[in-house]
Amino acid sequence: MIHIKKIYIPLIAVFSLIIAGCHQDSAKMQELSLIDSMVYHQQEREALPLLQQMDTQPLSKEERAYHAVLLSMAMYKNYVPCTSNSAINEAVGYYRHSGDDLKYLKALVAQGCVNEDMGNLEKAVESYHQAEALPLATDSSMIAYAKLRLGTLYQSQVIGTNTIALQKYKEALPIYKALGDNHYELVCLTSIGGIYRNIEGKHDSAVIYMEQAVDLAQKLGDEYHAFANRYALSEYYLVIERNYGLSKQFGLRAVSANPAIIDHPRAHYRLASSYLFLGQADSAVYYLKRAPQATSARDSIVYYELLSELEHLHWKDEGKSKYYIELAHSIADSLTIRGLNHRLLEVEKKYDHQLAVLNQMKSESRLKEALLLTALLALALLLAAFLVWRYKNKLMMSQNEVEMLKADLDGSLSSLQQMQLQLDERAQSAEGMQPQSDELRAIINQQIQAVQQLMAWSYQYDGDKFIAKFREMMTVPSVGDDSSYWSNLQTLVNELHDNVLIKAQEEAGGSLNESELNLLALYCCGFSRTVIMVTMGYKSIGTVYNKKITIAKKLHVTDLDEFVSSRCSQFRV
Repeated sequence: MIHIKKIYIPLIAVFSLIIAGCHQDSAKMQELSLIDSMVYHQQEREALPLLQQMDTQPLSKEERAYHAVLLSMAMYKNYVPCTSNSAINEAVGYYRHSGDDLKYLKALVAQGCVNEDMGNLEKAVESYHQAEALPLATDSSMIAYAKLRLGTLYQSQVIGTNTIALQKYKEALPIYKALGDNHYELVCLTSIGGIYRNIEGKHDSAVIYMEQAVDLAQKLGDEYHAFANRYALSEYYLVIERNYGLSKQFGLRAVSANPAIIDHPRAHYRLASSYLFLGQADSAVYYLKRAPQATSARDSIVYYELLSELEHLHWKDEGKSKYYIELAHSIADSLTIRGLNHRLLEVEKKYDHQLAVLNQMKSESRLKEALLLTALLALALLLAAFLVWRYKNKLMMSQNEVEMLKADLDGSLSSLQQMQLQLDERAQSAEGMQPQSDELRAIINQQIQAVQQLMAWSYQYDGDKFIAKFREMMTVPSVGDDSSYWSNLQTLVNELHDNVLIKAQEEAGGSLNESELNLLALYCCGFSRTVIMVTMGYKSIGTVYNKKITIAKKLHVTDLDEFVSSRCSQFRV
């Protein structure tokens, strides 16, 4: 009997430990399930710290996957940028073969959100497409959200067209209607109306959707969406249909919004224009004076357009009318360039990704014959495209690439102006350096003039004509040819950033030549790739990429951007 007890007691102990472990795992999954309901039911602000504080080391593979999905979505909904996609990628891989379609769907949507945050828009689109392909019964709300995100990405025109965006919004709309989710239904109606408004021959459809959006916004008490659609309708009837009566009607409703919630000068300006074209100049002046002060570039454009119309039609002063319209056009030029700046970043990431793919293809060995032939063909096509673009510039740039150059010009001007401010601060704090500072400032002023000329050409010429003018500017000798410019620039950078160039040369074992030190100095100043290209006298941005890779290898780092950003406070990606 004693012998039997000696056998059973250890067995019972082991069995108890197993049961306890299972219970612990179950408790952790229950905790994650509770947080799940918070993340997906508008309590993401409370859920985020719970997920961030959770120790993931003792978690099982399933629990870590679930945690990664919830943390990714909570960060996205709280506007906390994700900087790594490794955890969510592992979660997607786990759920792909788990048989749990609901969590697989949530993981795909979270993966799309993370890739959006990281600027990997093509990967985000791929994740959302995989999510929307799952059966609708899995979770219709999540699938509708995937379609909504696809619509937003395609509408941005960075990676797609408005045609596909319209399709995705129209696929999401009936799902949200069936779910009774009025908020996202309103978002879809507003987005569809906005797209139709810019399509020739579809203006009637735009009006239908925008009016439906107004009705739904009134029902929900959503003053913001009600105002947005009324203002859009007012502007549509004013600018496109030239139906000034309807424009006035919607404009009056728009400006009646609670000013504590919506303070929108343009709505007043458009309403004033409607009155002006109806021959009621006194009312136009009244709403002009009543309008809130213009606080943005877009507001200022419409404001000066209205003043030009008043001078022309009411006060009959053609000189002032012309002056105001020129002001409006000038602001519109700079606004368009700034508005396209985010697309530059996506295009730059696309080229970085392509170069990484090429390097990976070169490092692979002994591929099967069919794969090798395909890879070589793809490599040849990519190399040919880059060589033609980089050295001959004879093929037409795609629309995104043209927009990249235009957008980067504004960033270039900002960097140069920041450099001027740094020189002024240096001149005040360091005596005896005035001649060098003045010389460097004079050269930077020349660079600013060159960039401003390019900005003027970007609006004066479209497409190939602008590219031709851009190449014409590239034939002008570099304003940085004078060696004193580089000497002064390197001195300034070392003073501002704790001798970063001297330390970089030491880390490179003295292998950095003067040209590479000069380029590194420009990076430390936060200059964009276009201004670096102009300053260094290169003929394409591709040359900047290649030089950056060479310097990174000499410094024994994988990414020059990370190296510079860690040492120079003014660096901007």
